[in-house]
Amino acid sequence: MGISVKSRSRRLGREKAYLHIPNKDLKKAQEACDAFGCVPYIAVVVDTAELIRVFITPMDHLVELFPPTAASVGWKMTDKHLERYDDDPQVMIFELSTATKRWWRQV
Repeated sequence: MGISVKSRSRRLGREKAYLHIPNKDLKKAQEACDAFGCVPYIAVVVDTAELIRVFITPMDHLVELFPPTAASVGWKMTDKHLERYDDDPQVMIFELSTATKRWWRQV
C-alpha cells in the first residue's frame, strides 16, 4: 500500500471548497508504487476550524469517482459528497475534532 497524502487547510466559511489534485501528482504516486510493488492510495486531509477529516481510497477508485480533467482531479467536500463518502465502502474515513482545552493566558 503506497499512500500519497494531499492536505488543505480551510478557514471558516470555506470548509466545503474542493481540493485540486494535479494529474502529475497522481502520475508520480503511480510510478513510485510501481517501483515498490505497492497498490496506490490517496489520502485527502482537510483541516477546518473545529474538525480534521481524513479520507483514504485507492487511487483507481478516486479516478472512478472524479474522472480527471486535463489538469487535475477534484475531491469534493459538499454535504452531498460527504454523505456519498460515508456510504462508499472503498472510502475509509476518520475525523478528529479540535478543541483548545487550555492555552497560555497573558499575565
